[in-house]
Amino acid sequence: WKAMEDNDKLKRLNENLENISDRLQHLEQELEKIVEENAPHKLSVDDLFQELAGALVVALTMALSEEIWELAQRLSWFHILCVFLFVLLVANYFVRYGNRKQWAKQTVLGFIQLRLLTTAVISLVVSAFVVALLGIYPTFVSGIENYFKVVLFVATFSLIGGLGLDMAR
Repeated sequence: WKAMEDNDKLKRLNENLENISDRLQHLEQELEKIVEENAPHKLSVDDLFQELAGALVVALTMALSEEIWELAQRLSWFHILCVFLFVLLVANYFVRYGNRKQWAKQTVLGFIQLRLLTTAVISLVVSAFVVALLGIYPTFVSGIENYFKVVLFVATFSLIGGLGLDMAR
């Protein structure tokens, strides 16, 4: 009789241990999900498309403004480069220290933020394409030098749009 009673106790203990084990496994899975959600987000193809969409929207808007063409043509290369580099500097600071999206700190050459670099390249390519596609060059802007000035000036704002849309997502 005592052996049966001990056997029942062992069964109940075993069931309780299995139940505790199942609960622990469930808690471990929940903890893994929380860790994944809060892990730094590495640059992905989706992010590149977000950057492209933001850059394209702003580049189209800015490229359609005659004031932008006129200003870009009148400004010296020094001033256009200063504006572009200032925007890059501020954007770099924002990407590095102010991102709320928990972006992974991915750098090129140890100090250039990968996300900023991809957005800058996308913005330059999109701006060059948009300015040519809309016929701004050579119809309204003459000379290859002025074309590059307009492209760089439009890309300055396009960069902000690309990063902005990526961050908003």
